[in-house]
Amino acid sequence: MKRNVDELMKEDINQEQELPTSIRTAFDQSYEQIRQQSKKKAKKSWLKPISVAAAAIALSSSILLTNDTALAKLQAFLGISDPGLETAAENGDLQYIAQTQESKNITITLDNFFADAYRLGSQLTIESEHISQDNLNYLDFEYRLFDAAGKEIDAHVSDTKEIAGPGIYSGLQFHLTSVKNNRATLELLAESMTTTAPSLEGARLVVETVHFLNKEDGITSIDGEWAFDLTSANVVTQVYLAENSVPGLTLQQAIVTNGSMQVSFKINGISNEDENITFETALINGNGESFYAKGANIERLEQEQQTVITVVFPYSVWNEQQSLSLKVKDYEELKLIKKE
Repeated sequence: MKRNVDELMKEDINQEQELPTSIRTAFDQSYEQIRQQSKKKAKKSWLKPISVAAAAIALSSSILLTNDTALAKLQAFLGISDPGLETAAENGDLQYIAQTQESKNITITLDNFFADAYRLGSQLTIESEHISQDNLNYLDFEYRLFDAAGKEIDAHVSDTKEIAGPGIYSGLQFHLTSVKNNRATLELLAESMTTTAPSLEGARLVVETVHFLNKEDGITSIDGEWAFDLTSANVVTQVYLAENSVPGLTLQQAIVTNGSMQVSFKINGISNEDENITFETALINGNGESFYAKGANIERLEQEQQTVITVVFPYSVWNEQQSLSLKVKDYEELKLIKKE
């Protein structure tokens, strides 16, 4: 891992780049164009899978990349502060892919890749004449994910396209961490809340459309094919059980893996506070540190008058904490212990 980090730092060290700050205005002006444009232009649907929180970050953030933050970025893998991914990377779970593909005058390099039982992350370098340091406001892509047997298992594409796979990941977040003229680094983080993701060893990630949002030109979408063969770290999981009983709250499942922990629990009553549940639910380790999810899957059981909530915390199996607890607002603390 040390060698890979050193190699990746060569392009980021001694450089300072700042993303444009006038993102909201440009996006508002361009948004209506999406509905009217043809297949070569982006459609409204490609924005739908992005969570509200992720879109707000993408539309409002200005990231200054300095020598220190370049190192931090590589250590944490993504351009966000995420203790789960950071710990996973430190323990060798980040895969250095370094594959380059060219299509329609756009070159894409898949630099790094991460996958465990509940999250997927990728770091790509995109080279294109559509990228300008002073003009690019936003960037994302459509993709299909195939398992080692060639079966489609996930897709993030416009709803005008057919989807053959069952769909695994949701809550996609795109992060621009570096923008230069004709070149940008784009990182993706996605979560699997409702199912356990299969091993992606030998899988293939195929990017089929890249969307550029520029202040001057609006949204430009380029269809092509950039296919990358994946290798994945060995997925490790540890099941946790409830140690105590909490009135009105029942643990359904708690599993920690390489860089994430999925917790599903049921509460009495029908909850209508989607976002508040996420922000007010914490995983607490033995040192008293709190970890929060970025989103939640909420299932309301009308007949039973109960609500099932599933979240994915940024926590790693390599933390080796013997004791954990789940704290949900208005409920007592639920203590978690490892299943032997």
